[in-house]
Amino acid sequence: MKAALKTVAFVGAFAGLIAGLFLAFGPAGAVAPAAPDLPLRVSPWLEQAMDSKTCPLVDVRVDAAGQAGRAANAPSARVATVWLAREDDAADPSAWPALYLSLGGRPLALRREGAATDVEAQSLRDRRGPALRWSAPAERVSARLLLQAPRLYVETGEGWRPVSPGRAAQARQGEDPTRTVWKGRLSLDLRGRRWEREVEVVSICGP
Repeated sequence: MKAALKTVAFVGAFAGLIAGLFLAFGPAGAVAPAAPDLPLRVSPWLEQAMDSKTCPLVDVRVDAAGQAGRAANAPSARVATVWLAREDDAADPSAWPALYLSLGGRPLALRREGAATDVEAQSLRDRRGPALRWSAPAERVSARLLLQAPRLYVETGEGWRPVSPGRAAQARQGEDPTRTVWKGRLSLDLRGRRWEREVEVVSICGP
């Protein structure tokens, strides 16, 4: 009888340990990553979907080494991209509905929190950067993007021409391709581990 009770107690303790590890390391049982993949690894579905060139195409970039500061001529790497969520094709891409990261080689989509507004149009109109949040609760991963005021560029025969802030919102409505650039900071909560870097966000909209 005593041996049976000891066996039951051991099994119960072992089950509790397994449950604790599951909660600590997430649904997939993987150790919490220290950082997102650099560069971003895109799933075949997302690569094909974004090839449609639907406006806008938004990338979040850091320097290739993942450091906070980088020289103007230093190479950069894409750490995240913004697109539609796979299960919600009816969403408006201008609302930046999903933020895509990759962790340990596995692509992950985070859904935007808050009101679905046209991020770029509002930012250009208000002449200030937005504060945006996305999350994937089942994966215990969340992201916060805090941006400064944007700069808009219009493509001409000689390259990208900067547009004054007072004319930016109107220029974006024209027929010429535009490129909007924000500086800011991306903060990630990766299953309890924090990762934060200065980033450059670039949104390209073509004809």
